[in-house]
Amino acid sequence: MKIYISCDIEGIGGVPSWEFGSKKNPDYSIGRELMVGEVNAAVEGALDAGAKEIVVNDSHGDMVNLDPQKLHKAARLLQGEVKPWSMMEGMDKKYDAAAFIGYHAMAGTLFGSMCHTYCGAITEARVNGRIWGEAEINAAFCGAHKTPLVFVSGDEALSREIKKFIPDIFTAIVKKAHGMRAALSLHPDIARARIREGIKKAIDSRKRIKPFLPKKPYTLEVLLREPDMADICTRVPGTKRAGPRTIQFKSNNYIEVFRCFLCIMTLASRT
Repeated sequence: MKIYISCDIEGIGGVPSWEFGSKKNPDYSIGRELMVGEVNAAVEGALDAGAKEIVVNDSHGDMVNLDPQKLHKAARLLQGEVKPWSMMEGMDKKYDAAAFIGYHAMAGTLFGSMCHTYCGAITEARVNGRIWGEAEINAAFCGAHKTPLVFVSGDEALSREIKKFIPDIFTAIVKKAHGMRAALSLHPDIARARIREGIKKAIDSRKRIKPFLPKKPYTLEVLLREPDMADICTRVPGTKRAGPRTIQFKSNNYIEVFRCFLCIMTLASRT
């Protein structure tokens, strides 16, 4: 059985603010320790469920956060800043199940711990008129590879959000936001126990959780922070301007939608 894990840091228990995810801040060392602890708990839960192959994609920031020496030896680690598929690198085939560890709610969420959608340049992303966050954008990429997203861990807001899209998904709530940059967290040992137990149950139940992928055609709309960001993003092939700060792209192929989204995100964040 093959399991894919993508891990971020904003949804890790004990990580209340971006200082814990920034290499320029001394608190980063604490954040990355907490991150590898929760990832290892997920690996252990996957092993409990019978996994034979586990790929972990380090998906925060420059995507070099997990210390390979501290990662569970049963997992293979995918790291590096420039990955063609970013947070979904390695999701290039059908896995038996996927899990997202340390994820967060979409941009604009009320009481969402460090909520955002990929980068600060994006204020909102919609697919077929429905607002999506990172979890949904990435879950659909898994779905395009016929892989069900069965488990996520993060804050209370993320759990509420993802269940609107995947009702049968399993979640582990490891903290509750008290504002965008403040959170009430479980003790790391308790958070890890919940993740280990939750992901095992999720993988055991994987056959009743359908891969997440809406019906085509797909219309992507990305609302950017500033008009000049939209100016430059109109250079992405197939896009059109749908408003002062909005870029639109249509396709019958979700993988191409995801590729376009990453191009828009990258250009806008560097403008």
